[in-house]
Amino acid sequence: MSLKRLLFLALLAAAVSLGLASSGPAGNYDEQRMGCEGEGPATCPAATEGVPYSIPLELLGDEDEGCAVHQVSSGSFPPGLSVNSDAARIEGTPTQAGTYQFYLTVTLYTCPYECGSKCSSDDEFVIKVNPGVPRLFIGPEQSGVPVGTVSAPYSLQMTASVPDAKTWSIVDGALPAGLTLGSADGLISGTPTTVGTTTFTVRAQIDAQRVDTKTLAITVRDRVAIAAAVTPPSEVGVVFLMPLAATGGTGTFAWSVSSGAMPTGLGLTPTGAVVGKPTQAGRFAFTVTATDAEGRTGAYPTTLAVAERLAVVAQRLRPARQGRFYEVRLKTTGGVQPAIWRIKRGPLPRGMRFDRQLGLLYGTPTRARTYRMQFEAQDALRVRSAGTVTLVVKAAPRPSKSKNTRRR
Repeated sequence: MSLKRLLFLALLAAAVSLGLASSGPAGNYDEQRMGCEGEGPATCPAATEGVPYSIPLELLGDEDEGCAVHQVSSGSFPPGLSVNSDAARIEGTPTQAGTYQFYLTVTLYTCPYECGSKCSSDDEFVIKVNPGVPRLFIGPEQSGVPVGTVSAPYSLQMTASVPDAKTWSIVDGALPAGLTLGSADGLISGTPTTVGTTTFTVRAQIDAQRVDTKTLAITVRDRVAIAAAVTPPSEVGVVFLMPLAATGGTGTFAWSVSSGAMPTGLGLTPTGAVVGKPTQAGRFAFTVTATDAEGRTGAYPTTLAVAERLAVVAQRLRPARQGRFYEVRLKTTGGVQPAIWRIKRGPLPRGMRFDRQLGLLYGTPTRARTYRMQFEAQDALRVRSAGTVTLVVKAAPRPSKSKNTRRR
């Protein structure tokens, strides 16, 4: 404890014991030493919203402030400021502009905290808080950053809390390949070229005091693409299956037919396969679309040819002549070629053969008669059909007798 304080306490104790202590207004604030002007009220130095503020609390005369307690007793005190008795200061950062008029009360205690002869007194003050310069905050938050797609245009507009002109830059990390940041408008734009997630920090600056940064990440995904290993042949009444595979994007794909129409009897499964039994022949053009969990789409246009059901044409073949070479190709309708033939019921004419690959009946018949044969064809989809054909082998013409021979 200082010698001055010890002397003060001793004199105060003596004054109290002798009844000599004054009851006057001692302990009033020294406005001039505090930096304030005038009194009743005293106008203190102005503060600025958002800027740290501090002034000392000074008392008149030689009063010892070691055990003084300062507090706002009435009036309106600037929000964000506080009275610090331990440091004997008004301090803090004002949060709201305005003019604030209030009373400060000081209570002097003798240690340990017994009210002496000079218990309290107060003075009136005014502190004006000027509007501060708005702080700069930039956005968006990470949740507002869209996901990009390779080779598709991308745009992300950086935002700011104040409209003043500012300079934008990347101060850490890098944007995804293909994207750039506009230094004047804060627009991230371009066409990304690489799949992946890239983290970077954007900085915006208005002046030396107003600067803010934001760390963000942009994810770029591959485009959605659909492929089929092959487009298989199809035939009326035959089970058809064409699996489709989607790549790129993210999440589970939703499949749909976005244009055209499939053949009657076919449908699209939730996993992207075209399946069913077509019931109608023809050529059908349609487009299958896969949509990922983020709305990215890929399209697969295709044309599916559906053949009529295989059928062997039952027919009466052109006549053959005994002893002369003959050939004829059997006919089918519909089906998916190539077809393989077999003789289901015979017999073949003597001297003739049958080519199972070509469906060709050929040779030199040696016996005249009418032949009824049944042939079966099986096409590339293992569809079978049988038909009966009739072949008439005519007898060879008899040689004619000459006139000279008859005269003899």
